[in-house]
Amino acid sequence: MSCCIKAHPLSPVDSCGASEAEAVAALTVLKTAYEASRLTEDDFANNAQLPEWQQACIRSYVDCKNQGWKGRCYDCLRYCEGQHEWPFKACAPTRK
Repeated sequence: MSCCIKAHPLSPVDSCGASEAEAVAALTVLKTAYEASRLTEDDFANNAQLPEWQQACIRSYVDCKNQGWKGRCYDCLRYCEGQHEWPFKACAPTRK
């Protein structure tokens, strides 16, 4: 059902025979995925007044959480705040 709804997002009830609840649930998932894919540097615009090292710490923490880096992201953020550099030996992208 969700594949049909994704293929016909403007008319899922008519095209797929979906209930309104099924259509809303599937389209909500699509909306969330779309919004997540739209993350850009503009999302960090409110950090412009922070020092560059702190902005780098925040960007690394967000990448660590969103991309599933190895290590404990929050602990690495705290380290970065104290040392002004991200501890890539403790928290880094996983190798593929």
